[in-house]
Amino acid sequence: MDSYLQIAEAVLKSTRRPMSARAILDMAYQAGVVPSHLHGRTQQKTLQARLSEDILHHRETSSFYRTEPGQFALVEFLNDPKIPEEWKTRFPARRRTRDLKRGDALAVRRSFVDRFKNYVEEFDDFFKSADAEGALAYMHPDEMAKRGYCSAWTFSIAVRHESFLAYRVGRYRDDRDAFANKRSIGFPGALASEDASLFSDDPLGVKDCAVSVLVQDLDLSFATFDNDGAVRPTIDCVVAVETDSDDLDVIIVVTWQCPDWFEPTTRRLSINEPHWLIAAEQYNNIDDFEPWSRRILSRFADLKKRGSVGDADTYRTTGGISSV
Repeated sequence: MDSYLQIAEAVLKSTRRPMSARAILDMAYQAGVVPSHLHGRTQQKTLQARLSEDILHHRETSSFYRTEPGQFALVEFLNDPKIPEEWKTRFPARRRTRDLKRGDALAVRRSFVDRFKNYVEEFDDFFKSADAEGALAYMHPDEMAKRGYCSAWTFSIAVRHESFLAYRVGRYRDDRDAFANKRSIGFPGALASEDASLFSDDPLGVKDCAVSVLVQDLDLSFATFDNDGAVRPTIDCVVAVETDSDDLDVIIVVTWQCPDWFEPTTRRLSINEPHWLIAAEQYNNIDDFEPWSRRILSRFADLKKRGSVGDADTYRTTGGISSV
């Protein structure tokens, strides 16, 4: 176990109360339980980061939880009748950044994508054709534009009946800073080489990428998607979207029928202004949305106008495969 976490566990077991990282370290030094190899001017920041990372990555299996911002307690306190009830409420601190992908990302040659930027394509057909023409490659995102490639993204949309979950993009994101303060109806994920595995439902690992994004951005457990009867994300279609900076992105639209118990709140999630958006409406303020969402909402409104679609569930099954 991490030495900092061992210190925190020992001190919290001794004090039987929530404490800040600085208070934990102060007491640890007084008790003489800090190993000699741990040193530095900002040890309290290191301890707080280690505790936060443990809670984020291990979730229900972490030994720690927060009672309020910067105050940490042991999970064993939750079942201890001697611990005051006000210390038994978990505080789900908002995450400021999503974990970055480590592997190279999927790229599609721009000359291939240019032929499809006015269409909505079926996923298998698009990527089989791209693969047959040698238009797919994995590379570092910084190399794509220089080598004439476009980045491929999953764009996961949470659907409930006739509504999409919408939110306003904040500055906490690392992957779409250019879209900051715009509204969005989906959660993006850079499709990396590590997403595809022998256990993936699709050859590129799109659904696995989508699950990972939804787990992190919507503060869900992987069990939400893996339990018996759980609904996995569904690949709908592929669209090529030109952004305001003249970039061309390949967007794989993925939808997830969220369970009835799921309700987003700003206290739990690292998203701004979460709300349910009626999918079939025509929006006068469409420019308030980032380019990917504008493209998808416009497509959906067009289908609705032509009577091709009635609600968000139908959108999920019709996908596209026609020009706009």
